[in-house]
Amino acid sequence: MNRRLLTWLVALLAAGPALAATTCRISSNGGMAFGGYDVLSSAPDDSIATVAALCTRNGGARNVTITLQLNQGSNGTSVSARRMRNLGPAGGFLNYNLFRDSARSAIWGFSTGVDTMSLSLTIPNRGSSTATFTIYGRIPALQDVAVGSYTDSVTVTVTP
Repeated sequence: MNRRLLTWLVALLAAGPALAATTCRISSNGGMAFGGYDVLSSAPDDSIATVAALCTRNGGARNVTITLQLNQGSNGTSVSARRMRNLGPAGGFLNYNLFRDSARSAIWGFSTGVDTMSLSLTIPNRGSSTATFTIYGRIPALQDVAVGSYTDSVTVTVTP
């Protein structure tokens, strides 16, 4: 009887999944609101948003690199050509973009090591830490667009 129980326990322990892992999820994303756009203004319309990623660790490396990726949006043709769609009957698009820097010169995309942003994070074992990313948005000035509400939806992906 003891040998059978020991064999069963060894088989049960051997079949268990590995628990050493770091996982991350978006814990807050307030979205980006530009407010009203003035078609006659010669200044671009800028905004910022923050995205927080909560990461937990159970074994594995204590220091982890977290990468945030942003796709082209539901109306864009590429990450360098993002557009918001007019929700009204007039239709049309308003060009904008999302950047990794406050100077708004480095477009944020989804090609790791090319146009994404990464942060180093130290996570205690069986604990969690948060990485916060700032996204800088800009609508270029002097776009001839119809009056109305404009929107776009961008997929945000975080990977440890």
